[in-house]
Amino acid sequence: MTPHHPRRSAARRAVLTVLPVVALLAACGGDDGGDDSADRLPAIELSDLITGDLVDASALDGPAVVNLWATWCAPCRQEMPAFQAVSTEYDDVRFVGVNQGDAGDAAAEFLDEVGVTFDQYLDPNGELTNALEVVGLPATFVIDAEGTIVAVHNGALDEQGIRDLVAELDAV
Repeated sequence: MTPHHPRRSAARRAVLTVLPVVALLAACGGDDGGDDSADRLPAIELSDLITGDLVDASALDGPAVVNLWATWCAPCRQEMPAFQAVSTEYDDVRFVGVNQGDAGDAAAEFLDEVGVTFDQYLDPNGELTNALEVVGLPATFVIDAEGTIVAVHNGALDEQGIRDLVAELDAV
């Protein structure tokens, strides 16, 4: 039996925490010398939570902060009030939520409870999550005015973390 090593366990946890982020960044970025479609949201049909109108994810206007979330995801529920608060601070950045896998009623009920007013779309089969190779929710993408993904964050964010991501738009 191998003795328990706290340092080894901490290192293993760090690697397991970083690997999903590395995989997510690899899926969304990188220069392959040609087609830059990997640097953009894929052409996945989403439905507007309010109107039911279909929207192509690749056509979402930037600059934007796109948050993938679900009602069954505790960190997603925890961060949503922060997204709502920060979304009111920016007139020139669009905030978009894309619910992954919930029924529209469940998503709408939760958003009403929190008082979310920014655009929300449904991806009932998680196609966007699969296409972007997201390994866990929540996941947040920052899209510049040309539609290019300029930053990715895997995991929950607080208000300052969201502001820091928005600042990535100024860095490009």
